[in-house]
Amino acid sequence: MGGTVGAWGDESMRVTNVSEPMYLLGVALADEPTAERAREAMHSIHKAGPKLHWRDLEPKAKARSVETVGSLGLDHLVVVAAPLDPRRQERARAKCLERLCWEVQDLGGSRVVLESRTESLNQRDRNLIPKLRGQNALPMGLRVDWQLGSEEPMLWIADQVLGAYGDAQTGETQYLSIIEQDIAVCPIKL
Repeated sequence: MGGTVGAWGDESMRVTNVSEPMYLLGVALADEPTAERAREAMHSIHKAGPKLHWRDLEPKAKARSVETVGSLGLDHLVVVAAPLDPRRQERARAKCLERLCWEVQDLGGSRVVLESRTESLNQRDRNLIPKLRGQNALPMGLRVDWQLGSEEPMLWIADQVLGAYGDAQTGETQYLSIIEQDIAVCPIKL
């Protein structure tokens, strides 16, 4: 990768059919020319609807999606927090966000773009960022932004990687096996 590296991220949770409930926060990393090629590739496999969602795909479409993601040559990072208490999802997200940002910076990233959630949850994240920076728990030079999934296909990639990772935790490993060599996993004990 050349130039400024960005990281586009999404979240997921797995609470059923797994050894322990988990919160996942993942990103796809790319410089801008690579991200532009990746956006085109994702648009080529998803033409209907606002966003490509793993949970909405049939098995054949999941296979096609991860094959496309695997062909892009991107690096991916997945932070896994477990065991998750589903009532404390935001605590898990904060822990994952902190770890993810340090990892992104260590990989040469200068910006993290997270998929936008509800306005109140986005505001919760926005309030968290300066608190973490004040505690030296977040890199000072790393920019964190939010964007709608319907507007940014790079966010779809993170969704697909998290979907394949989550499915593998339930025993469906065929999708993850296509892209696992491109994924760094960072576990967090909650």
